Amino acid sequence: MGRQNAANGVGLMTIARLLTDRLLISRPSITRFGTWSLTFTMLFAISLGLTGCSILPGMNASFNKTAKVTESPEEPTDIDYTLLLVTPLLVKQLTEQADAKAAATGNNLPQPTVPSYPYRLGAQDTLRIFVWGHPDLTPVTSNVTTNSSASTPAGRTIDSQGKIFFPLVGEMNASGLTVNEFRTQLTKRLSKYIPDPQVEVDVAAFRNQKIFIAGAVARPGVVPITDQPLRVTDAIGNVGGALENADLYDVVLTRGKESVRLNLDRLYYSGDLNINILLTDGDVISVPDRMSRKVFVLGEVGNSVGSNQARSYVMRRGRMTLAEVISDAGGVSPFSAAANEIYVMRVDPNAANPAEAARKPLVYKLDAWQPEALLMAEQFPIQPRDVIFVNQTGPTMIGRFIGQFFPVLTSVNTVGSSPF
Repeated sequence: MGRQNAANGVGLMTIARLLTDRLLISRPSITRFGTWSLTFTMLFAISLGLTGCSILPGMNASFNKTAKVTESPEEPTDIDYTLLLVTPLLVKQLTEQADAKAAATGNNLPQPTVPSYPYRLGAQDTLRIFVWGHPDLTPVTSNVTTNSSASTPAGRTIDSQGKIFFPLVGEMNASGLTVNEFRTQLTKRLSKYIPDPQVEVDVAAFRNQKIFIAGAVARPGVVPITDQPLRVTDAIGNVGGALENADLYDVVLTRGKESVRLNLDRLYYSGDLNINILLTDGDVISVPDRMSRKVFVLGEVGNSVGSNQARSYVMRRGRMTLAEVISDAGGVSPFSAAANEIYVMRVDPNAANPAEAARKPLVYKLDAWQPEALLMAEQFPIQPRDVIFVNQTGPTMIGRFIGQFFPVLTSVNTVGSSPF
């Protein structure tokens, strides 16, 4: 830090000396007091450079310690980027990759040990059992209203051991059986006491199997699995549907220790039913919001009046291209942008880990000096978290550098024009 300040001081001293000599030559009438004032102004400018303008209003950070570098031989800090020129063939390859990613389904998701359909009974499920002609075996509950009354068989709950009690036959196993299988076994055991028993069984409450939904949905929570097949769209519909800000491109389905990402936008708007996976007990669906689907537009972008619009943008539904993103940011600045140096920076999707992805980014360069190159930009697919940078021209860089010294020049000219 000290060396940098010293270098800044030498540079400012050189500029101050040249400016002083120019003023003394052009204004030989400057008095000794004027020379002192001029010297004071130069020293003031030098002090600003040495102190980092610490005496000016506002905040100024100055951390003088040597920064600690976190690295290892396997993960050095050097950025080893790959620069790729945007060509028609490259755009074609990227478009095919984007289409393949959008069409990906849960084919790699592990299959459940026990399928959820047909429904199999389990602990805490409640059954209604009715034996025709033997009301004594079937206690009922009555619901009485002003105009009518109704009686239904009382429910019997399967215990934590998977067993249920019924008169005459005692305890019998119900866990793991379908309703039809349980009815068949109960009928067989009752036939020892009742000739040709007529048994009816249905599920009063499904409590054993369930899935969980979290994130950008109307009512996050638990969805029970019933005797009807429960698919992804059914589950999301049961919790009130996805919110307006939900990211349907990146829904995560977790089953056990494995997770898969589902593009539900393709299901809802393109009719790809392969994505509508049959859910099973314990599945977790996470619906993120769209704030993670951002792109970052930096550099020389803005409208024709020179207003810079560099910032982050949330991607809207559907595919977005490089031309769309730059247009939304006001276009390439006609005052300062180098149209032949438009860059798209992207982490390598094939990297082994996040550290490697950050250290070995892919950089795509678009040379849009000729307007027809924007046709390639209109086909270039943008991905979430891309960084788009429009470089400045050489004259713009020089002009901004010179502009840093305008306050010093103004002060010098003010002193030089003083009659004292």
